[in-house]
Amino acid sequence: MSQRFPPATPSSLHTTLDAEVKKHHGENPSFTYKDADGAPIGPFAVLAYTPDLFSTFMGLGESILHQPLLTTRMRELAIYAVVAVYPTPFVEYAHRSIGRNLKPELSPEQIESACSGSTPSGLAEIEEVAYETALALAKGVGTISDEAWAMAEVKLGKEGLARIGHVVGVYIYSCSLLRLGEIPAPDTPKVQG
Repeated sequence: MSQRFPPATPSSLHTTLDAEVKKHHGENPSFTYKDADGAPIGPFAVLAYTPDLFSTFMGLGESILHQPLLTTRMRELAIYAVVAVYPTPFVEYAHRSIGRNLKPELSPEQIESACSGSTPSGLAEIEEVAYETALALAKGVGTISDEAWAMAEVKLGKEGLARIGHVVGVYIYSCSLLRLGEIPAPDTPKVQG
């Protein structure tokens, strides 16, 4: 629990939170998003203090999670690239769980490597390019190199690159909220929605 953003008083936002999380992640999400008392945790704890932005944030998240062209593995690898640069316990916790539940799953070794800033072995070439592009974008101040752009454009195309950029941007945003709140990963088993 965050001392900076203690649990907000239960409100209609909690009902909306359940509906939105289940819409994005299914009836039984693979990560905990509220505490035992039903209060939001993770980025949702901060968003509870800005309820006017909650629906916008969730709508953007929905769009990013279900983009065409990127596979779920490519999306998760891009998120791990952000985690490698912006260490954020809650995002790492939630997305390690999501990565282990993909079909085909990412192995614990691949997830560990990606979260540490190293390209995992055993990826398809397009997945490697997606990860390396996301990592370069997350690390950089300014633009990615012309060489990295050219290689990525051949494999992902301009649309694919733009979509990777959206994933990186949204997760830097999410990580910023979590870092602001000094929000940890939950230390308890997943609380059912």
